Amino acid sequence: RLVTHPDVDAVVLTGSWDTARMFLGWRPGLHLHAETSGKNAIVVTAAADLDRAVADLVHSAFGHAGQKCSAASLAIVEASVYDDERFRRQLADAAATLRPGPAWDPATTIGPLIRPAEGPLADALTRLEPGEHWLLAPRQDPRNPQLWSPGIKLGVAPGSPFHLTECFGPVLGVMRAADLDEAIAWQDQPAYGLTAGLHSLDPAEISRWLERVQAGNLYVNRHITGAIVRRQPFGGWKRSVVGPGGNMAYLRRELLSIGGFDTSL
Repeated sequence: RLVTHPDVDAVVLTGSWDTARMFLGWRPGLHLHAETSGKNAIVVTAAADLDRAVADLVHSAFGHAGQKCSAASLAIVEASVYDDERFRRQLADAAATLRPGPAWDPATTIGPLIRPAEGPLADALTRLEPGEHWLLAPRQDPRNPQLWSPGIKLGVAPGSPFHLTECFGPVLGVMRAADLDEAIAWQDQPAYGLTAGLHSLDPAEISRWLERVQAGNLYVNRHITGAIVRRQPFGGWKRSVVGPGGNMAYLRRELLSIGGFDTSL
């Protein structure tokens, strides 16, 4: 009723792509300013500081139990690093040190989900696709179904459900890329483009990545969450944005399926 009320001139939404589609279906001419969804990845190359990369991966994937819109649910790792047992062990050990618990306990470092896991998130926490295996298996607290320890799955394949589907929760998928070019192609493949990260100390790799990555917020050699409100701009590309600032040619193609979408926007 509020969204469709004639006295409402515009709506600002932070939520999902499906919710934005629903709002525009209710009111096709609505001035909607929306930041919608993300399937965010950090690329790690052989030129990275691996200690820093592991710390930033864990921070980005599991801070707020992975429920930030900018959280990293994918690590796309160059083959020589992916195959390095030391890197895998360090990543698993860093995530395993996080302590799940209630938000009011000062010792807690990973809090509960806002609701019991369902849909794609439940699948991500409990199922493995062909070729995937757990580096660190997530565990559900038997006393609290909304409390999970971190999970890290290896062998995520390009085009697989976990590669392309957003699922905000404490689970990180790791992909093995032959080189930076393949990593960028996989990072850009999902329909979303909210945040993206790169860990590399090679200026040429950084320049190539900045030219080709398709996301609204780009982070180099740092974690990809925590943009400072009123100091740093924040927004997305592709299905991660609706309204001014969006890639309008892409949005017209995607949203015309609703019917009655105002293509003059």
